[in-house]
Parts: sequence; C-alpha cells; structure tokens
Amino acid sequence: MGDIEPTESALTGARQALDRVSEHNRTAIDRWLEMLGREQKTDYLFELEMWVKCFDRFFRVKNHPMSEQESRDIVRRDFSEELKIVRNVSLRMSHLCTELMSDERAEISRFDRYIENYVRREYVLDGFIEKLMQQPSPEDSLSLLTESLTDLRAVVDDLARLPKVSFVAFTSIGKIVNREIKRCRYIDLLIAYKFKPQFDRIENHRLAAIIKGITSDQLRQDSAKILLELFRLLRYLHFIAEDLEKDKPLKNSLLIFSLINSEVRLLLEFIENKVLKLRNLPQEVFQAVDSVSYALNMELKKIFGRELVGFVYLRQAPPIYAKVENSHGLLRDAFQQSVVALSQVFDPDMRGDEIFPQFQTKVEQSLTIRTEIWKLLVYVRQFIETGTKEGVAPLIERIALFRDGSLKFLMYKDWDAYEQFLEEIIVARTLEEVNEVLHRFGVFLETLLGQVNMRAVLADHPFDYPDVE
Repeated sequence: MGDIEPTESALTGARQALDRVSEHNRTAIDRWLEMLGREQKTDYLFELEMWVKCFDRFFRVKNHPMSEQESRDIVRRDFSEELKIVRNVSLRMSHLCTELMSDERAEISRFDRYIENYVRREYVLDGFIEKLMQQPSPEDSLSLLTESLTDLRAVVDDLARLPKVSFVAFTSIGKIVNREIKRCRYIDLLIAYKFKPQFDRIENHRLAAIIKGITSDQLRQDSAKILLELFRLLRYLHFIAEDLEKDKPLKNSLLIFSLINSEVRLLLEFIENKVLKLRNLPQEVFQAVDSVSYALNMELKKIFGRELVGFVYLRQAPPIYAKVENSHGLLRDAFQQSVVALSQVFDPDMRGDEIFPQFQTKVEQSLTIRTEIWKLLVYVRQFIETGTKEGVAPLIERIALFRDGSLKFLMYKDWDAYEQFLEEIIVARTLEEVNEVLHRFGVFLETLLGQVNMRAVLADHPFDYPDVE
C-alpha cells in the first residue's frame, strides 16, 4: 500500500481550521486587552510581556554584553550574579500578575496557594494544579505563571548557596522556566501576536499620514514595521529611564538591554534580507534605510561589546548608574534619530521635534555644551601659556562655574572625572603642579568635545571652533 497523499480539499480544510484557531486566539487576546483597557491596566500587561520576553532572551547568552575573551571562556563563567538578577525580576513579574488580576481573583489565588502550602494533601494539590492547567480565563494563566515564578525562586535560592552556577545550569534553568511560561496559555498567545493596536501604534498624526501615503504596498508595510519596532524599543527604554530618574536599583536593566540587543539584531536581519532587497526600491530610500541599519549596528557593538561589558559584576552605585545612563542615552538617541531619518526620506520637511518633543531640546543642549567645552578648553590652554599664581583662584572659579552649569548636560560617567580634576587643581601647591593637572585636564576636555561632536543630533551642525576672547 503506497503513501497516502492529502487531497487539496483536506489541505484547504486544515488551513481553514488553523485560521479559525488563530482568529479565536486573536479574539481572546483582544477581549482581554479591552477589559484591561477599561480597568486602566494595559501598561501593567505591556510590562509583564516585556519581562517574559526578557526571560526568553536573557537565558541565551549571545544577547549578553561581553568581550571577545568572555565569549571564548563562556563555558567556564560563573552565572551566580545573572541568576540573582533573574530572581529580582521574577518578583516584579509576580507583582504585575497580582495587579492584573481582579481583587476577588487575587484573593482566591492566595487562598489556593495557602491550601497547597499548608494542607499538603495530595488530592488537594492535584486538584489545584489541574484547575490551573485548564486555564479557562486569562487570570488562570496569570495564576499559573505566578506559581511557576515561585518555583523558580525556590530553585534559584538553593543554587545561590553553591560556590558557582555553571553555564549549563544557567541555560537549563532558562529552558525550564521558558517552557513553564509557554504553558500559560494567554501569556503565550500574548507573545505570539507581537504588534497589538493597544500597545503598538504610530501616535504622531503627521508621521502616520506619511506612512499611509507611501504608494508601494510592500514598502508601506515594511516601513511601518520598522517604525513600530523602533517605537517599541523606545518604550522598553522608558522603563530604564524611570529607574534612573527614581534612583532605583539598576541591575534589572541588564535583562531589558539583552532584549533590546536581540530585537535590534532581528530588525537588522529584516532590513538586510527583506527591505533592502525589495524590487524597484527608490535609491534615496535604500540609502536612508541602509544608513539606519549601519548606525544601529555600530551602536550595538559600542554598547554590548564595550560599554556594558563587566556590568553584571559591578558593586558600587556610581559606575552602575554611569553605565546604564550612558547605554540608555546612546540607544535612545540612535532609535529616535532612526525614526526621524526614515520619516524625512518620505517627507524632507519633517522635523525631529515634531515626533519627539525633546528632540530639539537635545540639539540646543548639545550645541550649548559643545560651545561651553570649547570656551573652557581655550581658557585652560591660555592659562597654561600665560597664567600666574594670582590667576589660580579665578581659574578654579571658572572650572567650578562649568561644573555647576553645563556639566549636567554630559553623561554621568564624566562627572566624577571632572570633579577629580577640579580637586587636584584646588590642592596643587605650586603653579607647576597646577599646569601639570591642566595639561591632563585639557586632554580630557578635548575628548569630551570629540564625544559631543559625534552626537547624532549634531550631524547637521558642524563645529567651526570659533575664536574666544
């Protein structure tokens, strides 16, 4: 008896069945999102979805910031610090699950957990798990996710007592916990549908009109996808910005950075393998998209190959804050500049501040800080040539004036170095010692000036090094 080939009608029926399942799932997610929208809890769900995705990407170590040497020695690394961060994030996820449940359902879930933990009867435990696994509602999925996260923390707490957590143990825990998350039906469905109108939309009316006005259907769809990806990445960064502003512990941001690393690489693959290979793609669009791709790739290498390397092992708050702030700022500027560049290729009159209210402010701040650094650098050079002992006090006052004013526009990582130079000048006992410090301070200012000149927002504002009186 030969192989039985499926008939065309059978294949059509199978496709239709899959479409019905897909439509049913989409309807279920939409109903859930509408309900949460009425309860003003959509932001909680977006954050929970972000952390779930973070778990998926963070346990894949290729998304971690690391040097080439660390990549070669990955199997010998200790992942204890990474697991501590995972545990902290799991607590936040459990809190979000509770916030997303109704008060009544949260109480029921807590009571069921009490029964499981303290009655310890096998038939009760079996019934509790069976009930969760049926998941007739999104809240049942949230309860099941909460249970999985509680179990994860118990395992992590025991592993923390070991002298070392191996690469194999770390990745295996990741596989287990992500399999558990996939069992949470509504959470898994939420992840399956990446773009949702409740989360992902181009709110700027002019930009939306620009995209709708693209005549090529394929180019319009691909451009919309790129922009939606960039806006979603900016929303991920917003969570890091909030922690920076509120002076919260910042180690959790490593998971968000790992997610962003993965998402940007997927976006770059989409651009390279699909968008840039579109037939009849206008040359100006090709150049703009290609430039965006190149710039994003360079920023990833800068941040994940250098800036965040070793971040997980830091203990002191100042260097942690500096690395997070710098990485956040570089990525935010890169994503915003990419959005502006893509919009301008279809509408050259579109301005950055029309999309991002603070965009023009950043231009003005960058122009100001660049001029102020240059003025200070010229002042320092002149003092080295003609300065006297009587001029040291005005020199200190001039350097302190910059610290109290324009320094705040620079990255946090530069503040300490600036303060240290000022202190060295204050304690210098002779004019020769002052000049020795000023030589090094001048090199520091030259480096700062170069960094500011490289800011994306100043791409159209070349510096002519004006004369300073």
